[in-house]
This record gives sequence, structure tokens and C-alpha cells, in this order.
Amino acid sequence: MKTALSVAAIGAIAGLATGQTVIEFNNLAVDAAAPITFTIVQTDAGPLEGFSWDLTYDTVTPSWGGELNIVLTHIASGYSINFDGTDGNLGDTMASDVLFGWGESSGFFASAGSVLVTNGPDETLGEWRVEIFEDFDDFGVDGFLNGTITINKVPAPSALALLGMGGLVAGRRRR
Repeated sequence: MKTALSVAAIGAIAGLATGQTVIEFNNLAVDAAAPITFTIVQTDAGPLEGFSWDLTYDTVTPSWGGELNIVLTHIASGYSINFDGTDGNLGDTMASDVLFGWGESSGFFASAGSVLVTNGPDETLGEWRVEIFEDFDDFGVDGFLNGTITINKVPAPSALALLGMGGLVAGRRRR
């Protein structure tokens, strides 16, 4: 019981140490005629390390999986990344893209993975604008988005020290 509690405590500390911000999508109806925009706040300071995602998109015929776009923009720095169904929107000029390769068909699509970022902002603290839209208006709801995108930052040295101390305490208690 004590070991399980220690492992849970280390897990909680690890979550704090990484400074991750998770954006959740729960059966979000996507319609090209009504793009969705909202703001989230990254509360821990530190440079951007990358992103991870675990997403599903269930299209409504005749919409295609390749039409979906999710754009994250760090407002203070102007840095943007586009999570893109296929990059089929030829007007997309963003420097950073994550391409799902979902193609020109209707159906159920899934993608999970992560990407390290080398050209990201030195500071992730503050507001991030989230924009969700489709490239083509099929006159109604185009699909339903589920899952998460996580903004990962390089943990602060003090957070890493805290994580290390938690590991030492758990190791000592185990003996």
C-alpha cells in the first residue's frame, strides 16, 4: 500500500515537473462554416519542448479527414503549429506542421504521436490560441473531434530537483 502511494505521489510530482498543458476535445462538432476558437493558459515558465497528441476524428459524409486543421498559436511569441489532416489546404504557409495523412475520404481517423520542436518559443508561459476548422464547407457538421493535444515544455531546474527528491524518498521508503 505504501509503495503504491509512493508511486502515485511520484506520478503527481512528475506531472507538475513537466509543466505540460493538456487540451482536451470531447466529441467536439467541427463545422467549416463556424470555426472554433478558444484560449488556454500555460501557467509554468520554460521553453517549448514539443507536442504530443492522441486524436480521433469521425467525419460526416461527404467531409474528408484530410480537411481538419487544429492550429495552436503562442500569443506572446507568435509561434504557430498546425495539426493538419493532410496539408491539402494549399494556402497553408505555416513553418511548422504535423501532418496526419488522413487523405481524401470520409470515415473514422486516428493519430497518436509526439514531435520535438527546435524552432519554438523560449518561453511557453501565457496564452495559447486554439483554432479548429475544416478546409471545405460541406454545409453542416463536418466531423467530431475527440482526444488530446499536450503542450510539453522543458521543466524548470527546481521542478526536476523536486522530482529527484521524490524518487529518493520513495526509494528510501522501499528499503
